[in-house]
Amino acid sequence: MKKEILQNYILLMLSMKPKGKAVDFNHIKEKVERDLKIKERKEVEEVLNQLISLGYINFKNGLYSASEKGREYFSKILPKIEKDLEKINKTWLIVYKSKKYYPIVKDVILEFCKNRHVGFYCLFTQKRFFRRDWKGKKIVIKSWKDLEFFVNIHCIDIIPCVHQINKEKPDWLVIDIDAGSLVPFEKVKEVTRVVYEIMENLELNPKIKFSGSRGFQVWSWIKDFKIPESYVPLKLKSERKREKNYFTLFSDFVRIIQKEVDKKIPNLTTSEISERQKREDKILLDPSSMKKNGLVRAPYSIHSKTGLISLPIEINEIDKFEVSQAKIENGIERFKERGNEFKLKEANPSKLLELVTFKSIKDLIG
Repeated sequence: MKKEILQNYILLMLSMKPKGKAVDFNHIKEKVERDLKIKERKEVEEVLNQLISLGYINFKNGLYSASEKGREYFSKILPKIEKDLEKINKTWLIVYKSKKYYPIVKDVILEFCKNRHVGFYCLFTQKRFFRRDWKGKKIVIKSWKDLEFFVNIHCIDIIPCVHQINKEKPDWLVIDIDAGSLVPFEKVKEVTRVVYEIMENLELNPKIKFSGSRGFQVWSWIKDFKIPESYVPLKLKSERKREKNYFTLFSDFVRIIQKEVDKKIPNLTTSEISERQKREDKILLDPSSMKKNGLVRAPYSIHSKTGLISLPIEINEIDKFEVSQAKIENGIERFKERGNEFKLKEANPSKLLELVTFKSIKDLIG
């Protein structure tokens, strides 16, 4: 059994790498010792030689790489061995699946990255870090070649900017529904449904997607409008004076929608950002991405912590939605069947602006 686990682990390691990428013995031995605690060189060599004899690994000039036969074999057996490998190195599994997944949804992902700066969460064993710059410049994704480059260096969580490059206002209004640890998932779905209904009544053409973790996001696409002269930024506990601009206005859009939710579901939601442990029993409608260079996870992107897809769903599916539906293999099947389910239709914000300006006047009057 130990030899079988080592064999599968090595196949994962080499299949995860771009085709043709080869590594030396020391690279393999270092990883095996770290994750499997196997220190005997002979033990690793025996398994490598066996994999070479089976045609699953190529060996040339002292370097090892996965063969096409090996990649196909590993892909076939993965469903049976996934749980065992997840215990050993979940990060590698997420990266491996990401590299199989993104070529399928690349055209949709590229649309959401178009004309925007893009950030990534990048995964390496026992490390997760954020990157929004490359070689001293903001990242821009113009083609599959650009995206593939970053995916190949384990940048698998794709997070574009809420506004286009050189624009001083967002065009995506994103209601990020972030549940505290004590809030049941059914309550999160209930709040999401209410947010959607409010936005629909405001003629904002909302679309829902699962966050990839425990929450949801409801998006609206709002392009061209002018800030009303009567708008005054809402008074917040944490800020004495707020600049009047589109970013402030969009964050106030989130706060106004949260107030509308509170009328229907009292005392469960908040738009006040505080330490997570202070809102364990609350659902945050988070306005923090509605700022200059604010970022949001793209629809169909993979969440770097969970390995789940940030999956678009329809409002009539939300009650029966289960997190397992966002597993990569399930998401692939859904995408192949339905295609892009997150097609935003431009919305008119006039009704929402009426709510915001009404609240602004009330604040001024006191």
